[in-house]
Amino acid sequence: MKTIDLATAERWLIGWTLSRSVPMPQPCEGGLVVEVGLPTQLRRYVFIDAGPALQACADRIHEPLIFLKAAVEPHTLRQALPARWHVEAPGYLMLGPSEPPHLTATPSGYQVVVDAQPNGHLVRVMHESQEQAASGRMTLHQGCAVFDQIETAESHRRRGLGSVVMQALDAIAAKAGASERLLVATEDGRALYTRLDWQVIAPWSTAVLPGA
Repeated sequence: MKTIDLATAERWLIGWTLSRSVPMPQPCEGGLVVEVGLPTQLRRYVFIDAGPALQACADRIHEPLIFLKAAVEPHTLRQALPARWHVEAPGYLMLGPSEPPHLTATPSGYQVVVDAQPNGHLVRVMHESQEQAASGRMTLHQGCAVFDQIETAESHRRRGLGSVVMQALDAIAAKAGASERLLVATEDGRALYTRLDWQVIAPWSTAVLPGA
């Protein structure tokens, strides 16, 4: 996989902070830091490699619920960290296509609802029972659209609703004049986004000091 520069990581991270309504990232000794301040995540550091800057950062940290993110494979991150760090399942930083994908029809019994929010847009796919079946968010900052929190409820999966959410978010991004689309995918998510012509531009690995 390719490597990325810090500016690309920062564009994604800014979108993530806007989506989650947490403070904007700040430079930190060769990487970036966000004071997340949530019960499940106090702080996150982001680096583009697992070199000396990340290793020095990891050596200093002993508090739980602090995350390290790096654009490297999980095994590379594991080798760079003290044993006390837990490395999570792999992720992927992905870049969206310049041309919108083939449209997926919204299945019968579902409706797409778009809500404009202070930091972006929320797309929800609602079932006729009024249950939320799928959802996703998109933030836009200086021409970069970051897609985040793409989710489909367990009972509504395998009906193409993830694609419906993505195409709705993409239409909003296109209307806003976005020149770049980024997201971080799980292994399962990567399969969906690849079908929509997104491409992996870097691995994305996470380590955390677990809580007590």
